[in-house]
Amino acid sequence: MKNAKNTSLAESLILSNFLKINMIYTKILKKNIVILLLIFLISQIINLYVFRTSKGISHISTFTILLITFVLIISNGSIKKAIGIFFLFFINLKIIYSLCFNGNITVSAIKSIFETNIKEVSLMFNGLFFKLTFPSLILTISVFFLVSKIRKNLNINPLFLNVTLISICLTFISVFINIKNEPRLIPNIKEDNKELGIFLKNRVPLVVGDIIFIMTNWSGSKKYLNISKIEKLNNSIIKKINSNNKNIILIMGEASLSLRYSVYGYHLNTTPHMAKIFSTEDACILNNVHSSAPITRDSVSMTLAFHVPESEDNLFINKSIVEMAKENGYKTYWIGAQEIKGLFASKYGFIAKKSDYIKLTHYDDNKLTTLLSEVLSDGKEKRFIVIHLNGNHLPYNNYDEIDKNLLPNAEKYDLTIHHVDRVVNDIFNVIDKQKIDYNLIYTADHGEIVNVGHGLEKGIEQYIIPFMYRSTNPDNDCKFIESFRNKNGYLSGLMNKYILSELLGYKIDKNVLTKEREYDRVLTANEEVVTFYDIK
Repeated sequence: MKNAKNTSLAESLILSNFLKINMIYTKILKKNIVILLLIFLISQIINLYVFRTSKGISHISTFTILLITFVLIISNGSIKKAIGIFFLFFINLKIIYSLCFNGNITVSAIKSIFETNIKEVSLMFNGLFFKLTFPSLILTISVFFLVSKIRKNLNINPLFLNVTLISICLTFISVFINIKNEPRLIPNIKEDNKELGIFLKNRVPLVVGDIIFIMTNWSGSKKYLNISKIEKLNNSIIKKINSNNKNIILIMGEASLSLRYSVYGYHLNTTPHMAKIFSTEDACILNNVHSSAPITRDSVSMTLAFHVPESEDNLFINKSIVEMAKENGYKTYWIGAQEIKGLFASKYGFIAKKSDYIKLTHYDDNKLTTLLSEVLSDGKEKRFIVIHLNGNHLPYNNYDEIDKNLLPNAEKYDLTIHHVDRVVNDIFNVIDKQKIDYNLIYTADHGEIVNVGHGLEKGIEQYIIPFMYRSTNPDNDCKFIESFRNKNGYLSGLMNKYILSELLGYKIDKNVLTKEREYDRVLTANEEVVTFYDIK
């Protein structure tokens, strides 16, 4: 009888403990399900309202990345936790960037970061510190402490881990299906592995796509290191003659929006010197001019080489403008305030390094005139000179007290325009003092969305630029420049290489020129080719 009672008591205890364990497990299960649903909801919100995508692959991948990040943060291992925090920071950075700039970070922006120099990258991040980096840090710290608090009351059960594994598998399956549904993608990837990076960046919007894009571009950037001589002229060149233009000088501004120039109608007197220099009988200020791209690496290289928005192949198989100048008897000079090399050397640096003479001022536009004075005193008969300004780039600190005193109520960006106006005036005074024949062009690599930047998905102001011209040669007057304007009234940055070619003594096939002139397209920051009139 006693044994029966003991057995009954033991069974009661086992049953009681089982029920307690079951209740605890049920609570844990419910908590895990709630967290999974919450992560899923957050992923939907991010895709629909931040990245503005409704693609199935994007929803699956974003959920998976958030889930993996969460699992890493709540793990016991310090290395896993550190990786999770690293992922969390870049997730927040990506989200805040997209909210601030009304669009996903573009492929050109990513390329510029990894193909430019450390100084320029640091300037960019310093200018955006309080807009991007600082909020991302605060959000990361806040989310980390919130998740850590949840971790104390949470035990990860097999359901949670199984869902993570299933999500990873679903992401891979979705990627595979999407690749199979793009009939040209596989052969394109075989031709150029960057195509895979671009594909995944567009379809996996949260961090991982960007990382894969960077990895696929890493090796491709090395091609800019090979600066051996190119023998072939572009097929648009039909013959070479001896040019009577002695000094061809191209001043390339940076992030310069012509709408902020007083010579283009802006209400503040930001460009008083340019107004005088380019308003004479042998000069002109051209309206309705746009760049070929909204970012330096593409626009400058398409000015000085024959590659086009559809392909950069001609950059490597055709002589650049610098090489063409050398072939026709010019000594070539690159005088720059910006660096021409970075981790792998920039695209325009590939061209610049072909010059006979290279001098850089490390972001000081004021020193350019001294270098130009030295160049114009070297006794050479024919010169092709590129002067690359630091100009109006973020964080808009390229001005001094003189600019502030003359424009006391102006925005910082307007002060940088005023400062560039003074630099151009100093450059012109050096040229004028030498009493030489010259053809002088002042333009810019791209425009600027003021107080926002450039290299963005949207914004036509990124493309609107100045173009001013002055020449002592009546055979190449302003009518010559106007002949490159298309039937819709715009002068495209894609015409710069043809303008410079003719000034250097190269004759252009009129059929090729007409076709290029009238097909007015640009390379967007996402490396898509669109007509200029479709830019929003």
